[in-house]
Amino acid sequence: MNRYAIGDIHGGIQTFWALIRKINPKHDDRVYLLGDYIDRGPDSKGVLDAIISMQESGCDIRPIRGNHDDMLYRAATEQHDDYSWYWMKGWGFHTLSSFAIDSPSELPAKYVNFLESLPLLHKEQNFILAHAGLDMTKTNPITESAPADILWGDKISPGLISDSFNYRLITGHTVRKMTDIQDSLSTNWICLDNGAFVDLPPQRGHLMALNLDTMQLTAQPWLDGEAIL
Repeated sequence: MNRYAIGDIHGGIQTFWALIRKINPKHDDRVYLLGDYIDRGPDSKGVLDAIISMQESGCDIRPIRGNHDDMLYRAATEQHDDYSWYWMKGWGFHTLSSFAIDSPSELPAKYVNFLESLPLLHKEQNFILAHAGLDMTKTNPITESAPADILWGDKISPGLISDSFNYRLITGHTVRKMTDIQDSLSTNWICLDNGAFVDLPPQRGHLMALNLDTMQLTAQPWLDGEAIL
């Protein structure tokens, strides 16, 4: 069995499928998705449909919640915070159009249920997979980090990850240059967001996958046209 982690997809369904074809996971391989399935790209609905379909077909695909997914969920369930109000004024209209709806309250139940089901993190042997980070000021960052810290990552920096933290943290969320992502593979904080939607190759503009067993990176350039930044 191989294990993979994939960075922020951001509505890029063609890019996502192209990356899946490149890594070619077998039915019993495990694929972690690091969140942010919606916004920016043209087909947020298509990305959610793909993930739900893979789950229903029995693939071992394990998505976690990203901050963009959380904003849509909060808007759809009227559990607003400051971030979700910001989302309504920004990406909201463009994202909702992929579902052919005008209001978050119209989001079909299967998508609301999917978003609600997303955990904040996964533990995989010596790896912790979280969207943005953990609060490394806490005694036990895994159990004591607030949801906002895991989704937005304001309280993590490489210097705060102590030698006593016996895991390697894998995140998306913050766009990194390709060289920085490659360098992170030798550290205890691996970053996999290359800004797939950003048209700035070769250093940015790829959807990234990491084989957790071989530590091999796979990069797929963006195929989904102009993004809403």
